[in-house]
Amino acid sequence: MLGSCDWEHRDDTIDNTIRLTDLLQSYDLWYVDIDRTTGTGDVGFVSRAFTMSFMPGHEVYANNNMVGLGYTGDGYGIRIGTYRVYDRDGILSITDDIAGTYDFEVVQIDNYTISLTNRAQNVTYFLIGYQKNEFDYDAVFYDNVVYFLQEYEAWTKYYADLVSPSEPFVSENHLQFYVSANINSFSSSESPVNISVSQIFWDYSGAYVVENTSHQNRKGLKLYYDINNDREEFILKIIDDQHIRLRNILTGNVYKLEGRGNIKYRPVAKRFKKFHKNSSRKRYLK
Repeated sequence: MLGSCDWEHRDDTIDNTIRLTDLLQSYDLWYVDIDRTTGTGDVGFVSRAFTMSFMPGHEVYANNNMVGLGYTGDGYGIRIGTYRVYDRDGILSITDDIAGTYDFEVVQIDNYTISLTNRAQNVTYFLIGYQKNEFDYDAVFYDNVVYFLQEYEAWTKYYADLVSPSEPFVSENHLQFYVSANINSFSSSESPVNISVSQIFWDYSGAYVVENTSHQNRKGLKLYYDINNDREEFILKIIDDQHIRLRNILTGNVYKLEGRGNIKYRPVAKRFKKFHKNSSRKRYLK
């Protein structure tokens, strides 16, 4: 079940004697608080990460995906590269296996928050430290369902309970979620359910929005179709890492869909600010 997002009061006293290496390794996970990001640039392997970990063997691990969150890499995610630390200058140099090397100026904001600034890209990220046993993976998952939907090549219907058979969505058997021109977009298809993903013909497209509801483990999903300005609204329930349930708000029709073709790594993907008030004090805790 979804853990609550709570406020934690911790000692904000900064230890000015701690080495940068020890500071980075003092927490198992560093949550990338994307809403606090400042600047006009972007470092892709940071902005797409939900957490980053700086291991004793100078390897960098990151949780880039919602599928398997909390289980992949024993909760650390996947190895994305290596790092070097220049303690005297306060510089963290990360070599991403794909993107190459980027240098960051590290500033300790308080006892559990640091900032990483890359001046070449004009961007500053804020990271909040956690130990694995206090980190609420469920809360992070439900706060980022919009990205979870993008982690499969297609979602295919395998069950339908129809109260209103005349609903237009009844004929749509596949959904696909992705980012296009910095907009969360979707496509839907009337292709038969028993074909491969590569054979699906995508009939419709548009933009989608995931919203909170009064139930902690439910989300609202709105599909805004490009054609005729049509809109479908659903209550979304995550069954597990590969299955979702949609209930049409207007008709009561219920659909279950299975994710096909898990996308484990998206080189061009990034998270976007939610444009709501946030705070360094907001903590994901069990």
